Amino acid sequence: YYNTSGEVFMARQVEPGDAYTLKALIPQRSEALREAVIQAERNSDDQYQDILSDYTVLPLGIDEGVYALTVEIIQNAASAYDRALAIESYLRQNYTYTLEVGYPPEGRDFVSYFVLESKEGYCSYFASAMAVMGRIAGLPTRYVEGYVARPDANGQATLTGEDAHAWVEVYFKGIGWLPFDASGGAGGGAQQRHVQQ
Repeated sequence: YYNTSGEVFMARQVEPGDAYTLKALIPQRSEALREAVIQAERNSDDQYQDILSDYTVLPLGIDEGVYALTVEIIQNAASAYDRALAIESYLRQNYTYTLEVGYPPEGRDFVSYFVLESKEGYCSYFASAMAVMGRIAGLPTRYVEGYVARPDANGQATLTGEDAHAWVEVYFKGIGWLPFDASGGAGGGAQQRHVQQ
């Protein structure tokens, strides 16, 4: 079933041997998508103010350096969509994906440590950073955990714990939630589809 935020849930625990099918429209990154998002900003969206209020709240303890870096990253972005792309691109180009990471020092904000000091981590690090930086940029963001599905030649995928992944969704007025993956898809696999858990 779906909730009012567009999240997909199963009504019970998945048991070994269970199978299910989910069909969804997967937006393809293109200039046409960018233009559609920009055009939709002019439309009415009854949910937008509530979503903006709920999904732009920031935790305490984020270093000023994260705010300053975010402002620098988005300074030339002409639209909300461009701000999201700028943050995603910056994290992909300037940070290293690795499963071998240390934890931040005690009392140090997790995102601040990743963004300003360690600059390496796995999907949860990238998604947390993009969610926080997106909110700093005025974008309603949510951190999402699920799986990266890599379909075979028949279009089917078997998911295990090895496929667990985290990414961010950004809400655009008149469009809804669109996925952004600053880690490049659990290290950069091809033909991926995000399946929310």
